[in-house]
Amino acid sequence: MTLPKRFRIAYLAFIAPFILAFLSWLYFPSVALWIIRNLFSYTAAEQPANIVWTGAIRFFYTWYTFVAIGVAGVWVIAAFFARRRYKTAKSSFYPMVSFVVPAFNQEKNIAACVTSLFKCAEKYDGLCEVIVVDDGSTDYTYEVAWSAVQLARAEHPHIRSKVVRHTANLGKIESLRTGINRALGGLIAIVDADSEWAPDTLVGLVDYKLANGKKAVTGFTHPNGQGSEGNLYVTLQRLEYSHGLAVGRCAQGLGDNVLVVSGAIGVYDADLLREVLSEKDIRSVTEDLEITLEMHKKGAKIGYMSAARSATVAPFSLSALWHQRLRWFTGWLHNTLGIHRDLMGRRSWLTVLLWYCYVFEYAGAFVDLAALIAFPFLWLFAPDRLLFALNLLVFIPYGLIIGVVGHAIALRFAYNSVRYGWLLFYTPLYPLLRLVNVVARSRSVVSYLMGNNGKWHVG
Repeated sequence: MTLPKRFRIAYLAFIAPFILAFLSWLYFPSVALWIIRNLFSYTAAEQPANIVWTGAIRFFYTWYTFVAIGVAGVWVIAAFFARRRYKTAKSSFYPMVSFVVPAFNQEKNIAACVTSLFKCAEKYDGLCEVIVVDDGSTDYTYEVAWSAVQLARAEHPHIRSKVVRHTANLGKIESLRTGINRALGGLIAIVDADSEWAPDTLVGLVDYKLANGKKAVTGFTHPNGQGSEGNLYVTLQRLEYSHGLAVGRCAQGLGDNVLVVSGAIGVYDADLLREVLSEKDIRSVTEDLEITLEMHKKGAKIGYMSAARSATVAPFSLSALWHQRLRWFTGWLHNTLGIHRDLMGRRSWLTVLLWYCYVFEYAGAFVDLAALIAFPFLWLFAPDRLLFALNLLVFIPYGLIIGVVGHAIALRFAYNSVRYGWLLFYTPLYPLLRLVNVVARSRSVVSYLMGNNGKWHVG
């Protein structure tokens, strides 16, 4: 990828986070000792330390400092440049858009989803149609979807709509194929049945796509759902999504290398999407990732539009969250080590991003596990346990400050307002979600190596 000339000098800013991380790494131990001497009135006596103990302390300290400040800072800067880089011009012609909504046992959510799409279509300057595909649901998804379509059609008679029904559960990919094969639009918007698009989302995505020459675009997903307010798991996921999407996925868009066009929000060129689905047997449990990587193989430019958003039902319980993460992480391994393993050896920024995920997310998960396991031994073999405890007492608020600053930046990128600023108060609890991800990633690695490629439904 060739960097835009007007950004080449500005890209020197990517060095700044690592300079800041180095300064923190270099001087924080001295600052911590100064605080311990002056605030706690404790001066440590010189004692020999075991070389293994010292090495472990230095490794964990170095790893977390450079990841939390250096690497995280690079993602923020990349996201900043990506947001400034894209154009937002209006188009003189708007192609027809076909919404395709695959649904399985979504009687509680499908009506809100359909209603939101009709509102999006009403604000769009081109033609639209809404196609719901009930994939053999055992509840009243079909009936609720049909009723929602009829009510919306009465208010918006110029918007085409239909509900298609599979007599058996064939899977999400077959639902997508059914909907896409019946679609008339030059653009296809894929929407999960448990998601609701904001009224301006379609307009924003299509304007961005047409103005910037993308083959597919995605936007921000807001964890939501009836009863989500006050739910700890949903609250922590809102913090997580602000980092992973508003910063991470936005940063990937800087080089047109967005790794996943989410099933909750995505607009595709219809011809390219049909080509992928007709040529390839999409078989992973993370079909959105698999489809996106197939498009990258065809040289497609894929972008992220930060202002476009969709609210989606997020896991409310630990068991639901655990199942979702196992599916995500196992699907990732299946795609990158199996289906698309050839991408791992290419010379491209996309390959760099894939390797980044392995180093800092999957290998990083084992570093986190190692830190948890090592902690009792570090305490047991510390040459001065009181000094070790006081250092932890100083380091915890320092780490908390870094976390609050990181979350504040991510929330600003995600919501462009202080509306969700109250989420910062949950920063001390955020490691709980990180722990779930760490264990789930580790478990997914073991499961994949044993031949398990993941599954959609529990049981």
